[in-house]
Amino acid sequence: MKTMTCRQMGGTCDAKLEASTSAEMAKKMTAHVMAEHPDVAAKMKNMSSEEHEKWESEFHRNWNRAPEAGGRKG
Repeated sequence: MKTMTCRQMGGTCDAKLEASTSAEMAKKMTAHVMAEHPDVAAKMKNMSSEEHEKWESEFHRNWNRAPEAGGRKG
């Protein structure tokens, strides 16, 4: 289980989300952004394919660096 903030995933706040996989984290991030940051959700929905690839690459880089929940690193 890893922890990431909304901001680490391209959002605008420091809400912490936890997930076991990067796919689960992306789903949680999508739900969070849609509920809490509709302006960011609209921007993400309208990303070009190049912008989306850049976001995805950065997201996976941050996922790999994210600490395990509870302070363990992994």
